[in-house]
Amino acid sequence: MKNSGFTLIEVMISILIFSILATGAYEILGAAVMTEEISGKKMQRLGEIQRAVNLMDHDFEQMAYRRNRYPAYNAIKYIWAAKNILNSDDWGVQFVRSGFFNPGAMLDRNDLQRVSYRLKDGNLERGTYPRSDPAQEGEPNWEIVISHVTNFELRFRVSMNSLAWYQSMNSNKMPFGVEVSLVLDDVGKIRREYYIPHYD
Repeated sequence: MKNSGFTLIEVMISILIFSILATGAYEILGAAVMTEEISGKKMQRLGEIQRAVNLMDHDFEQMAYRRNRYPAYNAIKYIWAAKNILNSDDWGVQFVRSGFFNPGAMLDRNDLQRVSYRLKDGNLERGTYPRSDPAQEGEPNWEIVISHVTNFELRFRVSMNSLAWYQSMNSNKMPFGVEVSLVLDDVGKIRREYYIPHYD
């Protein structure tokens, strides 16, 4: 009677084929897991950028026609903007915005909010004060808006009839527009333009 079992060579060839298939499957699975991880980080970063842009849009588009005082200065201006103010590593800016949520005027404040932006240790930070005109100056409450920022720059449109942007403005007047530029080390440059209504 003929033996129907496998020979040693057949068994070894089968093991070799299985090993090759298993190795290939492991490599494919590893690549899929790595791709998923990279995609997840990219989506998380994109979400962070979108949240930062939306927050800046809400602030700058609702810039109020209201003067405010910068800490340690007696002067009152519509907008404070310059390099290294607010302990910023680059540009800093401070202004009053409207649209601060206060349902039915139930809270002990108005609907104006003083906000600040600065670059600190590679992070764009947003500072808020509890009131638009505090009796005593104090440090705002700072929170990180977006990370991995290498450059934060502001330019201004100083005339209604000109589309040019300048790095300086008349400190006693409200600019007609503000251009905000951010450089992210993993994305590149993000540029936003905000046009401000005038009432005089």
